Amino acid sequence: MSIGLTVWTWVSSFILAALLYKPVKNIIYVGRVRKLERKLKRESTEEERKAIEKKSIPLVVVLVVTFSFLFTKVLVGKYFLGK
Repeated sequence: MSIGLTVWTWVSSFILAALLYKPVKNIIYVGRVRKLERKLKRESTEEERKAIEKKSIPLVVVLVVTFSFLFTKVLVGKYFLGK
């Protein structure tokens, strides 16, 4: 793989991760809040929601970065390297 293709792979992976961060964060956040509300059988407080949002950030980062790098690697391998 050439230097230019490597740089393009890294840059496009980070751009894809940045674009996917907010929607994935919202999906995970809503799922966790609904799960908590079902478990407690009441509406969650603002403090509980903020705590859930802070807890979901590391999971979102791992998911989004992993997906974007794997996705970009597959595209580069398929269309540019012929693998």
